[in-house]
Amino acid sequence: MEARRQPTNFGTEAEKERIMKSTKLTGAVAFVAAATMMLGACGSNNAAGDGASIPAFDPNAKTTITFGAWALSQSPEFTYLKEGFMKKYPNVTVEIKEYSNDNYEKQLTADLSAGKPTDVIPLKSMNSYYTYAVESKGLADLTDIAKSFDSKNLDSSTHELDGKYYGIPYRRDFWVMYYNKDIFEKTGVAAPDGTWTWDDYVKTAEEMKTALKKAGYGDDVYPTFTWNKKSFVQDFANNQSQKDPKASMLSGDYNYFKPYYERALKLQDEKLALDFNTLTSTKVTYQGLFGSQKIAFFPVGNWYTSALVSSQKNGDAEKFNWGIAPVPQNPDKSTNTQTDKPVTVAGAMGLAVSKYATGQKGAAAREFVKWAAGEEGALELAKNGVSPAYLSDKVTEAYLGAEGMPTDELSKKTITDFDTKVSAPVVTGKEISKITTLLNDAHSAIMTETTPIDQALADAGQKAKDAGVVK
Repeated sequence: MEARRQPTNFGTEAEKERIMKSTKLTGAVAFVAAATMMLGACGSNNAAGDGASIPAFDPNAKTTITFGAWALSQSPEFTYLKEGFMKKYPNVTVEIKEYSNDNYEKQLTADLSAGKPTDVIPLKSMNSYYTYAVESKGLADLTDIAKSFDSKNLDSSTHELDGKYYGIPYRRDFWVMYYNKDIFEKTGVAAPDGTWTWDDYVKTAEEMKTALKKAGYGDDVYPTFTWNKKSFVQDFANNQSQKDPKASMLSGDYNYFKPYYERALKLQDEKLALDFNTLTSTKVTYQGLFGSQKIAFFPVGNWYTSALVSSQKNGDAEKFNWGIAPVPQNPDKSTNTQTDKPVTVAGAMGLAVSKYATGQKGAAAREFVKWAAGEEGALELAKNGVSPAYLSDKVTEAYLGAEGMPTDELSKKTITDFDTKVSAPVVTGKEISKITTLLNDAHSAIMTETTPIDQALADAGQKAKDAGVVK
């Protein structure tokens, strides 16, 4: 699988042009980079699953559509899209239905089974996308919309399934490391410089633990934060240590996760971060901890940028100086096939339309997805610090100049200069779904320290073989 190469510079017209010339991943799920203006739809369209005819969108018709979302206070992008669309089409009312952040996919699956999902459906993971589109047959066919985009600006192949498209990417995500500049300055610990390995990360956390106490911080302030999702460990191991993550996922041999788990356990055992059990039982969030200056640095997806900017504006987060640095790199260079640029984890977020949205409601839902994935929707996201899937000169300008975004050179370079592979490579939906479940179980067993690393990984591999999803 090829790595997606991000542009290396930032700011000038020539540099912006280089941002636009990024290449794409190959494979069943690729990392989204960009898009062009959507062509205007005319005539009628067909919904997936039942062949129902959808009329042309009538902007003068009074219409109400529903839009799924989660964690609205921390994910303002849904509101940005709603308000932007309603401003352009005042006769259409977009009502947001907020699902549980932790149980979004379970709740949405239940709604789909009952035939009552929202009209516009955000796709939180590619694993569930296969289930919704192919197994449940709950999504409308958006192939005509997907093919109306120019691939030099929006790569809709991220959501291609057997030649059809049931979702359109609207947001691109990649992991970076956020850090509190004020804490680093007050403690005297050297701030990230863009060259850290994971060993440097752990070493800095150990140094920070001592420095925090000397600087007068309380015991409730931690050096870092370890997300309790498996992506913190497994996705980085896939991207940073494997030449072909897809092949590795299907090999059934997951021993390459071990060094990443050893570091993760060290972080929690030495109380450099809250432990897995505490995070799982208390529902503590990284947004709350970093926003209240309870952690000094941590890696997470760049989706957090807009939430942090918004929270500092409205007072939900404290005011402090922060920056973005590349995620730490694999210290074992012998297994890293890409060393000239930081290797991170990336993915694409898409929007779908329910097959149950018919008539003018269905037409409005399709228009919403077309608008959100195109340049106008991208501008609404970019100007608020959300990284859109669609990129153009206008979108790039808006994103680089978003209010509240860090302006230091390291932060700028971090968001434009990196390599990546897809976070969860997909071969078929059934295979990756089963493997994901098994690796989630292994992750919980390891991080709760109920099962040794070697045994948990071996068990996952054997169960995958027994289930017939790996050779």
